[in-house]
Amino acid sequence: EILFSIINFNFYTTSAVLQNTMGIPLVKKTGTNYGPPGQAELVYFIDDINLPEVDPYDTQSAIALLRQHLEYEHVYDLSKLTQKNIGHTQLVSCMNPTAGSFEINPRLQRWFATFAIGLPETMSLHTIYLTFLTGHLKKFDEEVQGVAKDLVKCAVSLHREVMLNFRKTAQNFHYEFNIRHISNVFQGLLVSAP
Repeated sequence: EILFSIINFNFYTTSAVLQNTMGIPLVKKTGTNYGPPGQAELVYFIDDINLPEVDPYDTQSAIALLRQHLEYEHVYDLSKLTQKNIGHTQLVSCMNPTAGSFEINPRLQRWFATFAIGLPETMSLHTIYLTFLTGHLKKFDEEVQGVAKDLVKCAVSLHREVMLNFRKTAQNFHYEFNIRHISNVFQGLLVSAP
C-alpha cells in the first residue's frame, strides 16, 4: 500500500512547520522509529519547493530539514531533544522557476531526478483537447459536433494571445497563464449534456 501526503510550501514555511506537517501521517513504530501506518510506504509531495524565505545566510531552513531527512533518514524532535528515525518514506517535489528562489540547494537537488516540462506546442494542445472534446460530443447532434474543431482552435488561440499580452511583471505578478487555465475551460465543456 502506498500513502501520500501533500505539503504546500510558501514564503513562511520554516523547518518547524515542515517537521510538524511531515509528522502528521507518521506513527511510532518502536523506540525512536517512526513511519507510515502498517506496512505502507509514504510519498510526500512537496509543492513549490523553492518558495521558503532565504535567510541572511543564504539558506532555507525547510530545505535544510528535507536534506537532513533524505541523507540521514532522521530528524531531531525539538521538544524532547531526541532523534526520530523516519523510514519507508519518499519525496517527490515540484517548483515554479518564475517565483521564489531560482535555485535549489545542490546538496538537496542531488537526491532528485530533475525534469523540466514546458508548455506543449499549439498543435499538441489542439490534438489533446480535440480528442477529449470529440469523444464527449459523440452523444450530441451533428451540428454541435461540427463546432468542436473551431471551438478548440478558438480556445487555444485565445489562451496563447492572453499569455503573450498579459505577461507577468513585478506589478502584475499574478499574471500567470498556464495549461491549467485552458484545461479548466475544457473541463467545463466536458460536463455538458446533450
